[in-house]
Amino acid sequence: MIETIVFLILAAAALLALYKLVTFKEASKKVLVLDVLTTLITGVLVVLSLVFDSSFLLDIALVYAILSFAAVLVVARYLEGGL
Repeated sequence: MIETIVFLILAAAALLALYKLVTFKEASKKVLVLDVLTTLITGVLVVLSLVFDSSFLLDIALVYAILSFAAVLVVARYLEGGL
């Protein structure tokens, strides 16, 4: 039951983030929204690992979070003009 509530909250937050992704004009704000979306996707993977009792999904969530962090650093560096 609690997993369903958490999943619905994450889905609502993802829909709001997608709305902001479409409405923002600046690239830096869009990168921030994409970072929020990847964090929400990581949360969904964690909830799914609890529902299905699968440690494999938890491993995928961890790798996805690490790659997301690295990608945000690269894009932020590019927008700053450092690349």
